[in-house]
Amino acid sequence: MEYSATIVAQTYQTKPEALAIIAAALALPVTGTATAHSYISLARGGRVEVEIPKFGESLPLAIDVYSRRSAAEARTSAQNVLEILTTATGWQIEHLHD
Repeated sequence: MEYSATIVAQTYQTKPEALAIIAAALALPVTGTATAHSYISLARGGRVEVEIPKFGESLPLAIDVYSRRSAAEARTSAQNVLEILTTATGWQIEHLHD
């Protein structure tokens, strides 16, 4: 089973752009850059994925943080990512969802 927490950010980015920005902020590489299923691996087996609005949908950008260990670990990892992104990107981060 996988657990997730979602960071909501008000920013206009493509999925590859957003992943590159997040990867740079976290100092981690993007895996699968030439695929539709690209992600950033986190310590302890977690990962970060980006969902962008579909055609005709408005913002926000959804940044999903996954963990196979527990919901608490997914939320903790997401909170850490949120704090780094707030400092490093200047994105308007709305909130964190479980």
